Formats: sequence, structure tokens, C-alpha cells
Amino acid sequence: MNILTKNIFTGLALYVIAVSNVYASGPKPTEPSGPSSNVAWDMPQIKFVRGGGPSRGKELNKKLACASCHGEKGAATADNWPSIAGQKATYTYKMLIDYRDEKRAGTVTSNLMVKLAKQMTEQEMADISAYYASFSLPPATRPKVASKEEVEKILPLLTRGDGKRLLAPCLSCHGTNAEGNIMDIPALAGQRAEYFRKTMKEFKTGARHNDVYARMRYISKALTDNEINALAQYFAEMKN
Repeated sequence: MNILTKNIFTGLALYVIAVSNVYASGPKPTEPSGPSSNVAWDMPQIKFVRGGGPSRGKELNKKLACASCHGEKGAATADNWPSIAGQKATYTYKMLIDYRDEKRAGTVTSNLMVKLAKQMTEQEMADISAYYASFSLPPATRPKVASKEEVEKILPLLTRGDGKRLLAPCLSCHGTNAEGNIMDIPALAGQRAEYFRKTMKEFKTGARHNDVYARMRYISKALTDNEINALAQYFAEMKN
């Protein structure tokens, strides 16, 4: 068992303890009631998403004007929009379902996606998810949201986490090369720094609450703003 594998098990244990502590004491969450997502990853659901057609997704990308924000091949056209090239189809599909079900709503940009997702069939969601998954992860960018020294300070968080704060290693969930992981864990390599920072802020405030088990809500609250900036810088600069 290598070091990263050991850290995965350690991280999962820390996460369970952390979430248990959050919900066992203090004020209860004020987010909307009900599950954070309506997507259940049973085998029929997995097979359905994997059966999405990239060629049909390409046509949908044009029809729905997705490229105006996410780029023709999934590389975002602006800093505050996410790049979705190379994301696992299951992750993109879950996000579209969450938008449709208004599990991911409440901000100006998310509300735009809610309107769009409500016009799509689940087959179309699977198709466009397969289309974006067919590309490589987006190219690295060079934002200026953190210094080299600040980035170096957060490197241990990637592979070791922080036991004192019950933080699992980032890469134990998001993949060794931040390429994404099973089902609903997104790739972070090459992601726009400004979008990453905005997302973490929304998790921290509870404006975004479609993370299963509230895992990112806990993590974002445990991180400082400087650490979030440094992580944003690191992931944006990753070469693919």
C-alpha cells in the first residue's frame, strides 16, 4: 500500500469524524431540506450516463450555445465560468440534474443554468456530458491570486491533509493528478482560479449545497481564504 493510498483511507476516516462533529453539535444547517442531490449512482444510472453519445452532445453544444460560456471544447471563455473539458461524464451529468432540480441554485450564474437544464431531457444531459468528457483537461493558466511561497505552504494539504483540522488530502478524492474521481468528484487540474475561488466561497457560505455528505461545505469552512487562493493558483497552473 503506497503513501497516497494510506492517506486516502486516513482522509476518509477524518472526514467521517469531522462531519459527525459538525452535525452533532452547534446550530443545525439552514440550507434547504431534503437530499443535496437526487442522483443515486446505482448500476442502471451509471450505464445510462456511460451510454451518452458525444456526437449528439456536439450538436447540443451548438444548439444550446454552451460554447458561449464554456468554450467550444470545454475551456471556459471567462474567469468566472468553469472549464468542463475532461470532466467525467458522471460529474457533469450530476451537475445538470442538480441544476434542473434546483439543488444548485441561488446565485446569478447558477440560476442561468437552472433555466437551461429544465429545457433538457436526461438523454441530452448524458450526451453533452459524454461530449465534454471526450476532451483532455483544459490547459494550464497563470493567474495571480497567490504567490509562489503561498502555494508552497499548501502543498502538504494535497497529499497529507491536516489531521488537526480533520482535513483529508485533496488528491485522495480528486485523483492523483487532480483529474477527477468516481462519479461526482470533479477534476480540478486546469480549472479557472477565479471560478475555483467563487465555488469555495459559495460552499463556505452555504450558497452552494449540492455536495453529497456536505463534504465540501465542511472543507471550505476549515480552510482560510489565503489557502483557498493558493489552491486555486496551484490547480490552475497544473499542466495536462
